[in-house]
Amino acid sequence: MAHLMAPLTPSDPHRLGRYWLAGRLGAGGQGVVYEAYGEAGERVAVKVPRFDSADSRTRLAREAAAAQRVASFCTAKVIEAQVDEAPLYIVSEYVPGRSLREVAAGAGAYGQGALRRLAIGVATALTAIHRAGIVHRDLKPDNIILGPDGPRVIDFGVAREAGPTTSGPIMGTPGYMAPEVLTGRAATGAADVWAWGMVVLFAARGHDAVEAGEPMAVVGRVLEFEADLSGLPEELAPLVSAATARDPADRPAAGDLLLRLLAEGGRPDAADPLARGGIVAGELKGQAGPDLGAIAEELYGELSEAERAVVPEVFLRLLDGDALRPVEREELPEAKAVDSMLGVFASAGILAASGGAYELVAPGLVRAWPRLRDWLAGNREGLPVHRRLAEAAAEWDDHGRKPTDLLHGTNLDRTLRWAATERKDLTLARREREFLDAAAGQARRRSRRRGLVAAVLAVLLVAALGGLGTAEYLRRESARQRDEALARELALRAAGLRELEPALSGLLSVAAWRLAPALIETSGALYEAASQHVTDVFVAPYVNTASVQALSADGRVLASATDGTARLWDVPTGRKLHEVTGLGAGVQTLAVSLDGRLLAALDGKGVRLWDTVTGRPLGGRFAGKASGLGALEFDRTGRRLSVPYGAEAEQWWDVATRTPLTAPGGAILNGVSPDGHYGFVAEGEESAEVWDLGRGRPLDLPMMPGTGTAVEARFSDDGRDLVVVEDVPRHDKPRIHLYELPARTTVYEFDGQNAQAADVVFGGRYVAMWRPADLLTLRPRDSLVPALRLPLPDGVTQVRFDLAGKAVRLLDAVGGVSTVDVSTVFDPPVEGELPDLRMRQDGRVLAVKRRSRLELLDPATHRRLAGPVAWKGEGSAMAFSRDGTLLAYGDGDRVRVLDVADGRERQAFELAGKGAERADALAFSPDGRTLAVLPSRFERGLPLELRDLAGGRTRTTKVAGVGPMSFAPDGSRLLMGGPELRLYDPAAGAVLPVGAEARLIGGAFAYSPDGRQVAFSHPGRLTLWDRDLRTLLGAFPTVPGADQFELPAWSPDGRLIATYEKGPRIRLWDVASRRHIGVVFDGLAESMGDNIWLGFSADGTKLRTLDDAGTFRTHDLDRRHVAATVCARAGRALTAAEWRAYLPGVEPFDVCR
Repeated sequence: MAHLMAPLTPSDPHRLGRYWLAGRLGAGGQGVVYEAYGEAGERVAVKVPRFDSADSRTRLAREAAAAQRVASFCTAKVIEAQVDEAPLYIVSEYVPGRSLREVAAGAGAYGQGALRRLAIGVATALTAIHRAGIVHRDLKPDNIILGPDGPRVIDFGVAREAGPTTSGPIMGTPGYMAPEVLTGRAATGAADVWAWGMVVLFAARGHDAVEAGEPMAVVGRVLEFEADLSGLPEELAPLVSAATARDPADRPAAGDLLLRLLAEGGRPDAADPLARGGIVAGELKGQAGPDLGAIAEELYGELSEAERAVVPEVFLRLLDGDALRPVEREELPEAKAVDSMLGVFASAGILAASGGAYELVAPGLVRAWPRLRDWLAGNREGLPVHRRLAEAAAEWDDHGRKPTDLLHGTNLDRTLRWAATERKDLTLARREREFLDAAAGQARRRSRRRGLVAAVLAVLLVAALGGLGTAEYLRRESARQRDEALARELALRAAGLRELEPALSGLLSVAAWRLAPALIETSGALYEAASQHVTDVFVAPYVNTASVQALSADGRVLASATDGTARLWDVPTGRKLHEVTGLGAGVQTLAVSLDGRLLAALDGKGVRLWDTVTGRPLGGRFAGKASGLGALEFDRTGRRLSVPYGAEAEQWWDVATRTPLTAPGGAILNGVSPDGHYGFVAEGEESAEVWDLGRGRPLDLPMMPGTGTAVEARFSDDGRDLVVVEDVPRHDKPRIHLYELPARTTVYEFDGQNAQAADVVFGGRYVAMWRPADLLTLRPRDSLVPALRLPLPDGVTQVRFDLAGKAVRLLDAVGGVSTVDVSTVFDPPVEGELPDLRMRQDGRVLAVKRRSRLELLDPATHRRLAGPVAWKGEGSAMAFSRDGTLLAYGDGDRVRVLDVADGRERQAFELAGKGAERADALAFSPDGRTLAVLPSRFERGLPLELRDLAGGRTRTTKVAGVGPMSFAPDGSRLLMGGPELRLYDPAAGAVLPVGAEARLIGGAFAYSPDGRQVAFSHPGRLTLWDRDLRTLLGAFPTVPGADQFELPAWSPDGRLIATYEKGPRIRLWDVASRRHIGVVFDGLAESMGDNIWLGFSADGTKLRTLDDAGTFRTHDLDRRHVAATVCARAGRALTAAEWRAYLPGVEPFDVCR
């Protein structure tokens, strides 16, 4: 079994950033491309430029910026790049498969069907690239990968922004470069179109259309090139001819190529051409080879039980911290199984023998193989001990086994303890055992007391070693490892299915946890399944690329028309409701009423209606001039129908009379409220009106579009509000207007995005804005701050809002309906203007400051517990005492302390600092006797003050600080944040020295429950420091997609850390292994600010959070409860077929028991 990549050379690095390299995918004049694996095992491609210079850094930065702007249609997505410091590299999505050139070399020329799909795929990629304002400049068969989801265009290494400056050095492959580029003219999108034509000719012939050779000869052949179109499919020949026109002005744009390729019967498809192109091209699937982890797992599965038992031993010895090391054969166990196991992995090119030692040829295996990742995590603490033992034993053996080279004292005790009681996957080689025996014997002889310690440890060591060789132990270990490997595999598969098959994904997550509940991966899979937002994906049967689909207004009913028959489906249950025949050919778009009883179909001759219950048509055609490019939609009553008219505004028709709805002046209505009270008219540029249809007169609304064109208007369900999208000339973004019609007022207006749709949804609570393949945003009616930001997948054609189900439904081009749970936007915030908030540590009392008053509320119900209390001065600093009985707050130049039980003032005192205007931060000591105060004047921090609450005295220190502060759990230290950390000893009255690196850490922080560690949040990173801030104890790995962690919180037992990041997104981390567990909650918004809070319940089974608006949530961490939640959402069990596919060899059990 051989991997397709070439091995690393001695000069290649083993790691780049957080990626471990596995081998070379290719090398050329511009650089080397490696296959690599990230910390979570994700497979990527890493490109390293050949030279590090100002020019290469500029080129790499340009490549990364270019690729990141391109929509992911038939292209490889860029993940990250390091372009500012050495080593330079760019990381992109790995596309498994072979290049078009490799495929053609093995299989020859393409047939007509495959050739058409390839042409569509490459044209789709170029359209996406050009829409981003980019010219690829190096399109060729080598840069097209045939992956499992179709062809993908890769390598933006010579890409540049389109425009008059797209010139410069001639870079690319001469045989695929356009004539004008070879003669020194600027490379435009037309040059990529030329390359498209040459790629199609290559695939049709199986060889380059311009024969390779000496560069200048190739240039000459390109300048004289005339395309041989013989044998090309009829629909492709004229397109290739046009694409290879000598004059770039005569070549079609990539988008026009795509539309013509997708045309059926002379009519371009009405769906988004990028989405449809990706679907059609996706049928041209390549064969993806297994990744490195899959190869290792397959090899592992072929081993005997004895051979499997020694695999962890071998691979763990090959690692030395974050580096690799060769291992001599005598360092490994003497068992014959070791030699046979080494042979298996060496024959696969994973291990290599050199000079009697073995080494890991593909370092990426460290991250690619889930088993190895788990072995590393489980042995993290013991590996350094074993490494010191192995080195000491080798030195002892090499030097003649002198007693002076033996371990002694604490080092011996620590090593014996590890060997006897703490070892997991490592055994001791003969030399190591003899070394420890000799060291323990020497210790016994030297000291009776130490001899007792060593004797006890030696007895334990013998017992442990004696058990290692038993068949029963090996059998149990093999079974455990098998279950854990399968559980990890299930967790990975579940992650890949969350957006496609959420029910199956959830059940696999629960099954993984049942198999191996102690694994971090399975706990993470369980939490991620419970927090995912896509709860269901329904795919309509009988759908092909020519089908047309539409959703009802709430997305609960799907109408799908194929070959003249429309079928209506209940989306939540997947049940077929009705079937209507006789639609005929040429249906361009559909509409279905909210109750599913009416169906409208638009073809090239107009609109027809059907009663879906009886299946009978309702009258003849109407709206004969309608166009398929636009929205055909019923309103929520089913009495009115919006009919599209191409580039013109949509028109509303009366369903019963088949007549257009008009304003009293005769203008056709382009919008109408559900109750029929208001109508909207957009008569063209600089003209838009809202009519009171009952009174027969227009409304006088402020800022009604008068300078641009109203391209969309939507009324709320109750007819109270109207949102209008205005396209403003010479303005790069449209304007969004929200009006309250009864009051004749503007609620707000703001800039939107190009091609953006808007609506007033969820009973008038939110204004929704979205555009395809971008983002859906929900803004509260009374706020400009988004409450939800939902990334939309590629290919979404309709968006619907279900108030009853608190869900958004997304329809794609192939009849798939995704249901997205957005119920969190209905969680109630604290009412009124955005207040200042402070939560008590136990999450049961919320202090709320609104302008000049303070009150205490129950955070869950918002019931008032105490107050209101006057707050007249400046400032917003608040702090609860550790026991929760007191609340201090800064009221201008005074600090007041309240009794939480009744809201009465216990004491008040003035700030001692000269000219102090307010308190910026407050903190109680753990015993509640001292209150630390950071005052300020003119926005500048003044010296720290310590208030003795019992004695009524204030002590002013000489240390100034800003930002948050916190006492250590024992009160011996006060940590102050800000631009530079300060650690203060209140008893000694002195600032304690901290490490140079710690001084500038920044970010939020939290002490561990025992006070021995401090967790700091950084942008996308979490670190642990000792209590004195001198030693970095550990750093958690970065997580793809993670934003800045604003707030860490420890569980009561110190085993977990929760972090709060923008969204709010709440993550869990395992302290012992320094690993990310998973996302517990994702609010899909941008909740950030000074009000945020999170904390664990006293028993650690719940996590409570507060966002900036005061929305309080409780998250259950009990995995049994989480599993029950996931099972209830799935609503079913694993089928027999699913069990065979995902849990082969495992006796079926009730996953959701």
